[in-house]
Amino acid sequence: MKIIWLSHSLNGRTPLYGGTKDLTFSPSKSIDRGDSCNTSILVLPSHAGTHVDAPFHFVPGGKTVDMLPTESWIFTSPCLIELQSLPGKLINPEDLPPRSNLSADVDLLLIRTGFEKYRDDDIYWANAPGLSPSLAALLKGHFPTLRAIGIDFLSISSPAHSEEGRQSHREFLGRDILIFEDMSLVEIGPSERLSQVIALPLRFANADGAPCSILAWVNGK
Repeated sequence: MKIIWLSHSLNGRTPLYGGTKDLTFSPSKSIDRGDSCNTSILVLPSHAGTHVDAPFHFVPGGKTVDMLPTESWIFTSPCLIELQSLPGKLINPEDLPPRSNLSADVDLLLIRTGFEKYRDDDIYWANAPGLSPSLAALLKGHFPTLRAIGIDFLSISSPAHSEEGRQSHREFLGRDILIFEDMSLVEIGPSERLSQVIALPLRFANADGAPCSILAWVNGK
């Protein structure tokens, strides 16, 4: 068994939705300048880098990150599916693999499209894929234990389908399905199986979303 990161490191090149540049890192103290230690000031949106969308993000009165119980962040039946997706394409129910290939008690569904390879290019934020609103009801209906989904592109809302994207957020979050966006799924090998995933969000009051550090325990088949 090995443990891998499913989250990207935050840095000044981290892509943000809409191509905004709202994330900055700057040193406040520096040993090289004669200070006693090194410290930094971070300015970042709540949805920067690998992050979670909490229900409050799109659901009035929905739970915030800090309201969710500790067990919300531990997944003992995670499942990874592979889907090919073109830029700007909405992933629809017919794009999913046969349900027989998925664990019946899945609590975290990770969708790997390979779009992560474009993360350093403008296409990653300008023309990413998205998830169809119809997926939420379908997945929750077939997998009642589902508590979260995760993707290897910037957002379930594709810039090419913004209204559908807003509706997708409402459909998933309205069913108490957390959304992990901008994940790193490339390190999961083709013959490996996820046994557990733990997501640790930055906890602050009234958080509609938060950057996350995510770890996965992986077994070879």
